[in-house]
Amino acid sequence: MTGPLATRPGLTRALAAVRSGEIGLLRAVALDLVATGPGDALSELGPDAIEVLRGATGPTSVTLQAHASADTGAATFLGRADHGVAVSAHLSLVAGERREYLRAAVRIVGTHGSVLVDLLSPELDVRTAAGVRAVPFGLPGADVAPDEATETLSAIAGSARSGATAETSW
Repeated sequence: MTGPLATRPGLTRALAAVRSGEIGLLRAVALDLVATGPGDALSELGPDAIEVLRGATGPTSVTLQAHASADTGAATFLGRADHGVAVSAHLSLVAGERREYLRAAVRIVGTHGSVLVDLLSPELDVRTAAGVRAVPFGLPGADVAPDEATETLSAIAGSARSGATAETSW
């Protein structure tokens, strides 16, 4: 595995589409991470997930509900961030010797279009009222430096254990 997901050129370009209003106002961010490696999905993939989601939404408060399954190595959460932005993530970890992503995709939906990014390959589709077009990535932008994700990961784990809604921020 090479480098953090939040600095991949495809995500950098997708975030530029959000910041410039190319897809309208941000409405939803959905992340899907599947990897091999030891440990559990939340502790191993959670920091990357929070970094990608925070890159899209910016610092925000989130009300979320989570579920984790120890026997399948998966964790899922769905939440609502400030300004009504829906956020979701599915994290799956398949047993293996070293961590390597098998799938890393994010869909960012705005009021006037959406962007689907495969973070593992150079593929970016921008869908707007004008149609679908492929956009070249260009060089990576500045790193998105999120705050420590420990508190958010604890809130997700607590929600998964209890079944209760949790309040957190990133």
